[in-house]
Amino acid sequence: MSNAVWAVWRAPCPGLRTSVLPVPFRAVSRDLRITPCRMYSTSRQSMLPIPSLLSQLLGQPSRPTPAPISSQRFNLVSTPRRFKRTSAASQKPKPKSDPSVVHPRQKPFSDAEIKAIFGPAKFNAKLGNRILAVLHGHRLTGTLDADLPVDIARIVTKQQVDTALGWLRDEYPVDEDAAIFARIEREDRAAEEKLVRRAEKLGLYKPQSGSYDAELGEEGSPYGKSVLKEARERNEKRLLAEQERKRQEWLDGEKEEQERLKFEFGKNTSLQQYEEAALTEARPRADPIERPYLAWVQKHHIAATNDSPESMNITNSQRLLAPLLFSIVVLALCYTFAQKYEFPARKDRIMPDVPPAVATVGAIVAANVAVTLLWKYIPPAWKLLNRYFVIVPFYPSSLGMIGSTFSHQTWRHLGTNMMVLGLMGTRVHDEIGRGNFLAIYFASGVMGSVFSLTRSVILGRLGMTSLGASAATSGIVAAWCMSHFNDKLTMWILPQGLQDQIWTYGWVFLTCLVGTEVFSLIAPAFLLRAWPLSRLTKMDHAAHLGGYATGAGCGYTLMQKRKEQTW
Repeated sequence: MSNAVWAVWRAPCPGLRTSVLPVPFRAVSRDLRITPCRMYSTSRQSMLPIPSLLSQLLGQPSRPTPAPISSQRFNLVSTPRRFKRTSAASQKPKPKSDPSVVHPRQKPFSDAEIKAIFGPAKFNAKLGNRILAVLHGHRLTGTLDADLPVDIARIVTKQQVDTALGWLRDEYPVDEDAAIFARIEREDRAAEEKLVRRAEKLGLYKPQSGSYDAELGEEGSPYGKSVLKEARERNEKRLLAEQERKRQEWLDGEKEEQERLKFEFGKNTSLQQYEEAALTEARPRADPIERPYLAWVQKHHIAATNDSPESMNITNSQRLLAPLLFSIVVLALCYTFAQKYEFPARKDRIMPDVPPAVATVGAIVAANVAVTLLWKYIPPAWKLLNRYFVIVPFYPSSLGMIGSTFSHQTWRHLGTNMMVLGLMGTRVHDEIGRGNFLAIYFASGVMGSVFSLTRSVILGRLGMTSLGASAATSGIVAAWCMSHFNDKLTMWILPQGLQDQIWTYGWVFLTCLVGTEVFSLIAPAFLLRAWPLSRLTKMDHAAHLGGYATGAGCGYTLMQKRKEQTW
């Protein structure tokens, strides 16, 4: 009878046979005192006792559990006697107990609560709290099939464990199925990692990312991080570090610039009177991050400043020699051009429908406007403009003698000179021709630069710069006055009746212009403080006088030549 019961008992259950379920779901059949087919879950119906399960399988009413089993406690720890079974399942190592202990609540349960949960048990509240914490931890980690700690397994019975689990499920619901699946995933992942590491160690497997468990790429890409992206990030970091270094050098260079200027002024006594103005130029430097445009402009302003040591060691003779020789060459070219130039035929002109005077004057005006735009809006061009389009007595440039006649830094200065050129230039061009007109224009501009540079060097005003087309336009006006030396000149904007009353001779008008320049040049400064005479202090009167002298000389030569042809 006893053998039949055991045979029937083993029939519907996995028993000691190999299970077809996954490893985490295998029934714990290593101990006959644990229900083989039971797995803890949130469902109470899955916790059926063994006699009830046998009754359902055999179609018989439930009978009491056999005495040898029911009369003893359901100890969850296998005894040595029963551990001697030779089946494959019984020889497997027991799963390690989960050391996690999670209390259902922060406040421990009292003795009354423990007795209400377990009934009249023989253990105290401390052990009851530990039992509840261990069971709750197994619920959270999905290890309800694991063995209980030894100190608990020796005391509690299966019925007490089931009672505690039931109470925890009622009071502290947990998705035990999800915890079990999470445990399965952890174990599967660990097993997979172990196998892959072993295969990688043996050389049987090599991941695309270079090594197993390597750092993933963006959005968990298994291909790892992009080498190109890493190189780009390194280059970006390097560039940012370089920009920060240059930024600090730029901000720290302000003090160094001021110290350098003071040192240079101390060595050169001719520049000491301009120390305050020069130091003002070394204004506080803008932060490239906060004010990038201003910092960009300041960098080009500093780059356009000549700080060559050679400029400190040249003499006044050296400052004048090269510009004077260059000016002589320009005058010779102007004379040759005036003698050899032949006006092209209508079919050979670029703009045959435009009057020659308008085309010539318009080209000069366009060149002046282009240079002004560079001064106003193109800071990278300042270095070129400072070198070849302005007269700097401290370190003059030969090409600057002619380039300065096309250079203006303000629209008012440009407008004044171009207005004079437009009003007088077309008339003079029609009277004397293009060759003579261009020769007088360039010769007057160069001689005006020579007068201005010579005066500044002799007086020691090495920091006074000069630019503008006023010397060239002055030469055009002087040439026109000499061409109409004894003619009556009047203003064309006056009515016809007033033109007969308000007039003057050409030589008188030229004398008034030259006298004004001479007076402004030699008059004391206090006489020119009142407006509008204060505007005269900002003009380069020496350049104007040079232009008047050159234009008058050329005009007188043309007048004598015309008289000879008339005779």
